[in-house]
Amino acid sequence: MDPLAAQVETTFTRTLEDLRRLVQIPSVAAQRRGIPEAAHAVRALLEAEGGRVTLLTDGGANPVVVGEFEGRAPRTLLFYNHYDVQPAEPLEEWTVPPFDVTRRDGLILGRGVSDNKGDFMTRIAALRALRAVHGGLPCRVKFVVEGEEEISSVHFGAVTRAHTDLLAADACIWEYGERDAAERMHVVCGMKGICYLELRAKTAAVDLHSSFGAVIEGAATRLTWALATFKDGGGRVLIPGHYDRVRRPTPEEDAAVAQIPPDVIEDVRERVGAGDPIGGVRGADAVRQLLFAPTCTICGLWGGYMLEGSKTVLPSTARAKIDFRLVPDQDPHEVARNVRRHLDAQGFRDIDVTVLGGEYPWRTNLADPFIALVRDVVKEATGRATVVYPTSAGTGPMHDLGPVLNIPLVSTGGGYWGSRAHAPDENVRERDFRETIVLMARLLERFAGAGH
Repeated sequence: MDPLAAQVETTFTRTLEDLRRLVQIPSVAAQRRGIPEAAHAVRALLEAEGGRVTLLTDGGANPVVVGEFEGRAPRTLLFYNHYDVQPAEPLEEWTVPPFDVTRRDGLILGRGVSDNKGDFMTRIAALRALRAVHGGLPCRVKFVVEGEEEISSVHFGAVTRAHTDLLAADACIWEYGERDAAERMHVVCGMKGICYLELRAKTAAVDLHSSFGAVIEGAATRLTWALATFKDGGGRVLIPGHYDRVRRPTPEEDAAVAQIPPDVIEDVRERVGAGDPIGGVRGADAVRQLLFAPTCTICGLWGGYMLEGSKTVLPSTARAKIDFRLVPDQDPHEVARNVRRHLDAQGFRDIDVTVLGGEYPWRTNLADPFIALVRDVVKEATGRATVVYPTSAGTGPMHDLGPVLNIPLVSTGGGYWGSRAHAPDENVRERDFRETIVLMARLLERFAGAGH
């Protein structure tokens, strides 16, 4: 067996136990649970490996943990991860305890094992393996591990802009990775942005008997009327100005999307039993729409009676949570202002709008040699076909590192098509977890030599 792979196997039980201790901390940022405990656990792991650790809390941020490690080559590779996780609810849909690690049928299950405590542990384990096999690290390594990613990294930009010297690096490996249903490894080079809003309609001081629906409109109806003005049946957002800043993809980005197999969309639709795609889009057009189109999604909608059976009530209050996924060069703050103006113009001045989070989109230049390096190492270390994505369809705070530190960012890691991130029974496959540890070690080796 390859010495690195053999070392990974030797220490695999220890790695899983460290992961278990992290997962057992319910570090749910949205619920303000377990954050100090998780930050302390991350700090302890980095210090145990010999890292010099700094905690940053600028602007009231959940602690951002920065770890620095010396290496033989002067180049510095930065790892970005986060220790906060999504809420475990609905708890009744889990078949294992969410805040623990369970091994079953070749899977590792638990909240955060895919997003993102598992990937953080693969990187720690890679450092251990390299030191055991080579007596040290091939290059300098830094970790930046935040605690607000799942709530739009609300303070992360303030932290990174205040500590550019501490975080300075030559390139960054982002938090996660995915193997699709055809077992191809995705190499992702960007993120959409997001504007996350809560809308609230209030039409009376208290709920009324629904018989008053003949003369008084309930809040739930009023809110749905407002929401119906946000986009059309083809998915186009109808809020004036929404597309004014949208930047056309570069020729290189267009070419990369053309190389993405269109089955990635159909695989997801079939797996979850989804209906026809928005606008009937198929094939390569569906991939392009997924990656390059702004979105408007109702993430939650509630008001009035929500329990079993019937209750004839006219709701006094109704709320909705909305996210807008953004592409370069959209501004989340401008999107929020446009929503407010749109509601006013449509006669819905009474509906309150609260901004819950905002992040800017970001893409690494596809001509950057770091992308080719990562792609090549992924192929060599895993034997898998690779697919380069110019951007993810999802959101993360790449904009708070890429342009701030002026470095390329590329995401690859331990997930797979069935990881169920954000859902009950979140999991990774054990073989992928092992594979990713070796991959991270190989990336550090190759990166160290790339500067010569």
